[in-house]
Amino acid sequence: MSESNELFPFPAVGEPEPKSNSPASSELPAFPGAEDQATEEPPLSNDELRKIRRLLTDNQPEAVKTPETELPPMPLPNTAATAVKAETIPANTLQQQLIAHWESLNLTETCEIEARNQFCEILKTISDNRVLIKVWGAANSLLPVKSNLRHGTPEQKLFALITLGERFLQMLSGVSFGERKRLLKTTARYLSEVSENCSFIQMEGETFNPQYHERALGSMPSGKSIREMHGFLVTSRSSNQVVKTALVIT
Repeated sequence: MSESNELFPFPAVGEPEPKSNSPASSELPAFPGAEDQATEEPPLSNDELRKIRRLLTDNQPEAVKTPETELPPMPLPNTAATAVKAETIPANTLQQQLIAHWESLNLTETCEIEARNQFCEILKTISDNRVLIKVWGAANSLLPVKSNLRHGTPEQKLFALITLGERFLQMLSGVSFGERKRLLKTTARYLSEVSENCSFIQMEGETFNPQYHERALGSMPSGKSIREMHGFLVTSRSSNQVVKTALVIT
């Protein structure tokens, strides 16, 4: 054809059309080496296959040969461990840990060493761990203190000691144990020795006197006995005058 609009000629009548689905047209050329397939060995027999399976099974590791059919039980939520409180710790163990912390403090002042020893003896008498932790936390806030006040004026030192004493007593609010009064007396003596000019006085169990005491929130207006102290009575050593009235609950 010399022109683009010319068509291919139709096949002559009676000429068979090539079949696309004939076996000859659907066959693919053979892969190289296909001629050697005729020489392959015949497939394995059933007995040979059984022997091979048995050999593979015998050579498997134990974990593969005998797989676990049961999974280990799922651990239950350990609610007891997540809700561990102070009372679950053995008292003697907790006492030893808290006392060991105090004994590790590098104290040089005689008054602080004596107060620390008294605090340790008091801790040994407490069997309730909740009370034990509260008492330790309150007393631990006082050790050491004297070296930290060395740069303050007498008024600043007194203000700091009064604040520490009130914080100590309020941390013990509602905490009742046999050696409570001894603990308060030990702390009052310790603060008095740290102070240069004033004395701190413990007055729980004494009769309420408006000249020395001030009722704290929660007191009974008609109460005559001091049930709990929230602040020490502070007096001047030189004049024996009241410097700070005691904050108490009657």
